[in-house]
Amino acid sequence: MAKSREVKYVPRQPQAKAEMPKLPEMIDSQNKTCDQVFWGVLIGGEALALVMIYFGGKNLAEALSAEPNWGVITMAALLIIFGLITAIGTFRASLVMAVMTAARTMSFEACRQYCMKAVKARAFIPGGVAWAIQTLLEFMVQKGEFDQVIEVGEREYNAALAKNPKEYGFGSVCACVGTAYSMKQDFHKAVDWLEKAGGQYKDMFASLEKGNKTAKIPGGADNVYLRYAETMLALSGSYLRLNDKRNAKEKVSMVYELTKKVKDGPEKETILKRAQEIGKYLKHW
Repeated sequence: MAKSREVKYVPRQPQAKAEMPKLPEMIDSQNKTCDQVFWGVLIGGEALALVMIYFGGKNLAEALSAEPNWGVITMAALLIIFGLITAIGTFRASLVMAVMTAARTMSFEACRQYCMKAVKARAFIPGGVAWAIQTLLEFMVQKGEFDQVIEVGEREYNAALAKNPKEYGFGSVCACVGTAYSMKQDFHKAVDWLEKAGGQYKDMFASLEKGNKTAKIPGGADNVYLRYAETMLALSGSYLRLNDKRNAKEKVSMVYELTKKVKDGPEKETILKRAQEIGKYLKHW
């Protein structure tokens, strides 16, 4: 008789538990670096503006004291005007640079501080402060301050639309509010705000494509298309949580369409993987 094989018992190895992805750590020790960037840009720019205004004023006074030389007067006046423009623009530039530094170093307190400064001084900042509100809300979402995200986001969005009904620069702001509602398990309001975000992005691209200005988007069009795709992905997930699979599938399809316009990269790959995961629940729709 053939010998029976002995089967050795091998204890099953414990499998690692799946962990939620960790958000970037907020390193508030870099706040001083952000302060240095802010004051460095501000002092340097304002010093340049003062020099321009000083020499412009000096040349203007000399030109007017003698027989008027309109060429010198014109150049001096232009120098003063450019000096004033530089003075105003420097303040905005210093805030933008400080916020960008805070974003790179994940310094939440510095980000909050300079974004709030920008919001309070919005009357003196050319181009508006949507960028500051957006950055602030994104950091607040990461910190889990969802009630504040909703309060600030709704207030700023409604104020912007009251001022300009055709406003289309608040896509990320609406997306942050939608994300906050989603995290609070209020999926109906999440859908409402994520739809608003999608509408903002759609109107923005429609306006830019009319004037062939897509290539001039700060940070590149790819970055905004990815934000748009992320919004549609979040919207699809919210619809799925409401068991509205038809709309969920439609938004997933939009994710694929939007990512086709973007160059390959890690972020695009992550979005597509998440879209595929949602798509598994929508095979029969």
